Amino acid sequence: MKKTFLIISLLLYGFSHAQNDIDKRHADALKKQIDLEVNKPKKLQLLDSLATFVWKKKVLPYDSISRIAIDFAVEIDSFNSAAYNTTNLINYYNNYLGKPKEGLAVFTKYFNIFKGQISDQNMACLFIDSGDSYYFIKEKDSALLQYDKAIEYAKKANNERLLATAKLYQGYAYTDEGDFVNASKTLQEVSKIFIKLKDTSKIVSVKNSLSILYSYNGFSKEGQQERREAISLAEKANDHASLTTFYFNQAFDNKKEGLEKERLKNLHKSLTAVKKTNRFNYFKPIIFTALASAYAENDSIKKAKWYLKKVEEDKENTEGIYEHHYYKALKKIAFAERKYAEAEQLGLKHLKIVTSSNQIENIQLAQAFLAKVYEKLNKLDLAYKYYKIYKKSEDSILSVRKTKALAYYQTLYETAKRDQQITEQNTQIELLDEQNKRKQQVLWFGGLSLIALFTIIYLWRSYKFSQRKSLLEKTFAQDLIRNIETERKRISSELHDSVGQSLLLIKNKIFLNSENKTDTGLVDGAIEEIRTISQQLHPFQFEQLGLIKSIKNTVENFQQNSEIFYSENIEITESNIPKDSEIFVFRMIQECLNNVEKHSQAKACNITIEVHKKMVWFQIKDNGIGFDITENSKTLNSLGMKTLKERAQIINAQIHIESVKTKGTTVLIKVPKEK
Repeated sequence: MKKTFLIISLLLYGFSHAQNDIDKRHADALKKQIDLEVNKPKKLQLLDSLATFVWKKKVLPYDSISRIAIDFAVEIDSFNSAAYNTTNLINYYNNYLGKPKEGLAVFTKYFNIFKGQISDQNMACLFIDSGDSYYFIKEKDSALLQYDKAIEYAKKANNERLLATAKLYQGYAYTDEGDFVNASKTLQEVSKIFIKLKDTSKIVSVKNSLSILYSYNGFSKEGQQERREAISLAEKANDHASLTTFYFNQAFDNKKEGLEKERLKNLHKSLTAVKKTNRFNYFKPIIFTALASAYAENDSIKKAKWYLKKVEEDKENTEGIYEHHYYKALKKIAFAERKYAEAEQLGLKHLKIVTSSNQIENIQLAQAFLAKVYEKLNKLDLAYKYYKIYKKSEDSILSVRKTKALAYYQTLYETAKRDQQITEQNTQIELLDEQNKRKQQVLWFGGLSLIALFTIIYLWRSYKFSQRKSLLEKTFAQDLIRNIETERKRISSELHDSVGQSLLLIKNKIFLNSENKTDTGLVDGAIEEIRTISQQLHPFQFEQLGLIKSIKNTVENFQQNSEIFYSENIEITESNIPKDSEIFVFRMIQECLNNVEKHSQAKACNITIEVHKKMVWFQIKDNGIGFDITENSKTLNSLGMKTLKERAQIINAQIHIESVKTKGTTVLIKVPKEK
């Protein structure tokens, strides 16, 4: 039996080796043809064929061959061909090599060359792939801007598939940003388009995203239903890439439900599925570290270390997009081995990594892990500190956001069901009318009248529903901002008055009872950290100082910590606006100053406040690079600008933005005076 197996193995190896030789010879033959060809269009055609062949067979370095094809196409002014190969190359760096920064560099190098030279369809593809590059390096705002541009060009090209693809990736970015309302709305829109196009693989992707969204926000039943339907479709289509993600996400839900056997089973299913795709190298570090964590938490340290060792064979598997997964596995193994001091250091490192992202659940889990470690180390004060931070975050910030968002999701979910029922009813009515027309010509007019009546009722209901939904969205957004501000103020007060005072008492007690007066250093640091966090959440002196002094202090802080010269021209001492509007104005000015710091490349920025007859004008003006509002209208609808507009609507204020390239930007906020 062993001998037979050996023979079969040798035959398979020989066949594979022979196939590789054939592919290599074919590629070499194409290269020779290219070298000898003098007709430029024919040579470009051969280069495209070679790039496509190498992409599929991986017998030669695809990136270098692709770059040669792109540069040659640019040389002979075949820009659409160059753009096509460029999108493939960016995709290759993003999804196959896991090097999105290189993909972004390719986009930056060629985009200005292609601008105005290629079709709207190719422009849409470029913006989609460059959006993916930004998405993978965690610059979600930039990714959303790229997807917006892709949507704009897809509409110009009248290409529904590209439009839906851009919106799908936009939905992913909204989800990661925590903007669940826009994520849910976008994915619902995309789902309808892909169902219309009968694109099974994309329908599967949308259902996967919705399952994650619903599960994360507590809709376990709806999330499981979406995932079951998606898995069924993916299995029928042999879509192993999608199955990889489904099983992996199912394992994550299993962990939350305490189903550890099912968790391990689904992780192995995910591993089996990805081995049948060409993306194994990309997913290997993620799945292997997940298995290492799972086995460590289930008392199988030997297996956990085996999977971790496989990850560590390539240093790239522990860096960049994989760093969070790698340190998570390391700390789990250290904890399982009862190396609690090592687990502490790894846990702090992991918390630092996930804090830089916007994934609240990962941050909470990292805090909860440190609470467990400090409990084992008998450092009960630190254990209590991290547990309390974890619980406060869970009970306050998430509860406010999720409570309001989930009600909205439920409305969308039920609306989708109702719309589907109405559509089915209309279809049945049309079929019945068609049958009646054939049977009784006399009833023909009556049938048409019935359809017209139902159509009018349906359009009227759709119109009323659209009005209600628009009002709900506006009210939801405004209430959410108010509640966030209220929660910030409450959490800031709790940290400053409760935790801060408790730490001060602990410091005094240590000072009185300890001979070494330097023992209070750690407590001093904690007090300072609490004060900083409290100040960032809500300026606790705002009520005492008032709006004008708070703005002056903010300008002074920016001036002290920036290379930009910040100045103010504020001669009034009272704001002359309603008290409950002041905090919203303060937040808007903070947002504007942050935008100047991040994006303007300015040398100087000035803040002016002027009192007019009915309004108080707050002006923020910089001398930075500016932008063309007509070309960058989407910039005005970015997440930051939407927040500014929502805050302005709450207090009935007006916002005006003027910007000229190389001459800076001016933001003017007009707030009604107190009556």
